[in-house]
This record gives sequence, C-alpha cells and structure tokens, in this order.
Amino acid sequence: MEKYGMVSLWCGVFENENLFNEFVDINYTEDGDDIPSKFVEHFEIDYYDEDFSEIGYFNEKQNDFQKILKGFSNDDIILSKLNKKHSDIYYNSIILLYNFEYSGNIKEYKDSNNNQLHYIACVRYQ
Repeated sequence: MEKYGMVSLWCGVFENENLFNEFVDINYTEDGDDIPSKFVEHFEIDYYDEDFSEIGYFNEKQNDFQKILKGFSNDDIILSKLNKKHSDIYYNSIILLYNFEYSGNIKEYKDSNNNQLHYIACVRYQ
C-alpha cells in the first residue's frame, strides 16, 4: 500500500543473479500493459511505483544489515530503525520499496530450488 515516507524491505538468498532478476522483473505485453513479477504475485502486492524501488544482488552473502544496506538510498536512516543489525541468515539479494507500507500476511517465499525471500520490516525513512 502506498504510504509516503515508509520503506518496506525484503532480503533473500538466490542461487544466482539471473534467477533473482527473473523473480523481480516486471514484463510488458505488446500493448504496454504490465505482467506482474513473481515477487508481486507471491506477496500479493497490488501496486508499487518502480521509480521508488531499489533492488540489489551481491556476490558474497552477508548477514550484517549495515553491509547489506550500504549504498542504498537512506541506508543510515533505515539501519537505525531496524531492530536487528545482524541476521541468522546470510543474504545475497535485497528489495526496497519506498513510499510503500507492506501490510500483507505473506512473510516469506521459498521455491523448490531453495531460492528464498524474507520480508524484513517496514520503517519510516523520512
């Protein structure tokens, strides 16, 4: 759901960058209509503004959110609002949706190849 000043954060582990991109990429029909990504479908997200989103894939897995968020918009503000600075899981992918407050019940994705994505939190960045 659109909400100014909020950012929703997901982190995951994907076998490779291509699989992660396939999961998050939005495709379009010949008429220009969008075809929702697997990410949008799985987490039952009606709409988010692509212009206010960031995604990233890392070659080395990290469990320290300070390292995971480094270089993303408002990283210091977001990090200061997270309850945990380290995770039990080592992540290699991230999705940030700005001006968006995720309020869905689905908190994780996992496929048969053990690719996975976890909803981490929604925090105020402004």
